[in-house]
Amino acid sequence: MNFDEKNHLRVKQEKWLFACLKRNTESLYGSEHGFEHIDTVASYQSQVPLIRYEDVAPLVARIAGGEDDLLFSGAPVAFEVTGGSSSGGKLIPYTQESFTDFQSAVLPWFMQVSHYYGVGLKASYWSISPALRVDENTPRGIAIGVSDTAYFGEEAGDGFAATLAVPQWVGELRDLHDWQCATLYWLLCSVELELISVWSPTFLLMLLESLDERQEVISGLLREGGIVDDHCLSPNKEAYERFQRYLQERKTQLLWPDLRLISCWEDAMSKPFAKRLRARFPYVAFQPKGLISTEGVVTIPDSEGYPLLSAESGFYEFIDTQERVHLADALIEGASYEVVTTTSGGLYRYRSGDMVQYEGSRQGLPVLRFVGRNGITSDMVGEKLDEVFVQAVLGDVEGFAMLIPRLQRTPKYLLVSEDIKVKERGGEIEAKLLKNPQYAYARRVGQLAPLEAVVMDNMMSRYIDYKSAMGSRIGDIKIPVLQTDEAWQRIVERERR
Repeated sequence: MNFDEKNHLRVKQEKWLFACLKRNTESLYGSEHGFEHIDTVASYQSQVPLIRYEDVAPLVARIAGGEDDLLFSGAPVAFEVTGGSSSGGKLIPYTQESFTDFQSAVLPWFMQVSHYYGVGLKASYWSISPALRVDENTPRGIAIGVSDTAYFGEEAGDGFAATLAVPQWVGELRDLHDWQCATLYWLLCSVELELISVWSPTFLLMLLESLDERQEVISGLLREGGIVDDHCLSPNKEAYERFQRYLQERKTQLLWPDLRLISCWEDAMSKPFAKRLRARFPYVAFQPKGLISTEGVVTIPDSEGYPLLSAESGFYEFIDTQERVHLADALIEGASYEVVTTTSGGLYRYRSGDMVQYEGSRQGLPVLRFVGRNGITSDMVGEKLDEVFVQAVLGDVEGFAMLIPRLQRTPKYLLVSEDIKVKERGGEIEAKLLKNPQYAYARRVGQLAPLEAVVMDNMMSRYIDYKSAMGSRIGDIKIPVLQTDEAWQRIVERERR
C-alpha cells in the first residue's frame, strides 16, 4: 500500500469514526468517555478502553429492558443474538446506522457479483438469518431476530425478496422435517437458480444429503403436491422429472443448470467442507465469504474473492501477538491480528476474537484473510464454542473432561472423560451446550451430530505426557476443557478404538 492509499484509507476511517462519535455524544457511554472532546484517533484510543462483550453486557441488558441513550443515542431498532459468551449467547442491539453500515458493504458486493459472474434477477437462495428460529422478544418488546430483507434496506430488499427461490415463510417453520422438505421443494422447482449464498458449506451439504434421505417425500410433493405446515404446495411435473434424473445420475447440474455462483465460508475449519461442496458443483464458481458477524462487517470479497476491509462499515484496529494496537494502514504483510471493531450498534473498541492475516492490499484496501478465533475456540460450522462457555458446561463433571471437535461427514463433539457416569449425563450436557444459540442452530438443522460421550482411562496423564513431548514444561501444563489440537485429536481417536 503506497503513501496515497494509506492516507486515503486513514481519512476514510477517521471520517466514519468521528461521525459515529458525534451521533452518540449524548449517550451515557459517550458522556462517560468524553466523546465530545475526541478529535483525533489517538485521543479516541486513550479515552476509550478496549472491551469484550462482558464489559458492556449490563448496558445491553438495560437497553433490552427499555432504557435509551446508553451505548448510543436513542433506542435500538432491532436485536440479534450470537454465541460465544460464558452465558452461551450475546444479545446485540442494532441501530438504523447498523443496517446502513451493512448495506454499504453488501450492496456493492452484490452489484459486483451480478456484473462479474453474470448473476441476473432470475432466482437466488440466501441463508442469512437462522432457519428454525424460535420467536423471542426483549423485555421492551422488540423482536430478537432480523429478516433477511431488512439487511438490504427497503428498496433493495424488495428487489431481493422478488428473486428468492425459497419463500420467506419457509424460514419461519419450526419443524426440521418440514423445513427441509419445503426448502428442497422450492429449490427443486427453481430451475433458473443462479446464486446460492450460505454461511457454512456444511449447511448446503446437509441439504444435499437430505435430497437422498427424504427423496420419497420430496418426490411425492413434486408429483402430487401436498401440505406443509398449512402451506399448500402444487405439483411440478418438470421439477419431478429433473429430480428423478438426478437420483439416477447424481449430477447437481441436472437440478440447477443455470447456477453460476456459490458464496460460503472457505477459510479456517470450513476448508475441508468447502472442498467437498466444490466436488458436488464442479460447473459452478465459488467465492469465499467475507468476515461478517452479528456484531458487524469486517471484510467483503472483491470480484476475485480477496477479502477486503469494508472501510465504510466501521472503524477497525488490529492487535498483534504482542498485544500492540495497529490501525488498518499500518499492518505488516504476513502477520496475524485480532480484529477490534467500533460499530454503529454501540460497540466501541470491541475485541471481536476474530483473527485475520494481512496479505497485502488491493484497490487501496487491506486484504485480510480469516484464520480462526483468538484463544481456545472451536467453530467447525459456525457454532462458536469458546473455553469460557465450555468450562461452565463441564464444570461439575468429575476429573478429566474435555470437549473435542471431530471433523467427519457430519461433524460432532466428543466429550472425553475418565468418569464412567459421563455416559449417563450425555443428554444433560448436550442440553447445556444447546444454550449456545449457534450450537443449537447447527444441531437443529443437522450441521452437527449429537454429542458423543467417550470414557477413557488415565486421560490426565496421557495429556500431560503429550504436552511434555511437544515441549511444554510439566509445571506449566494446563488441562483445557476445549481442545482443537489436531495431533491430540488423532491420539484420542486412536486410543478409543
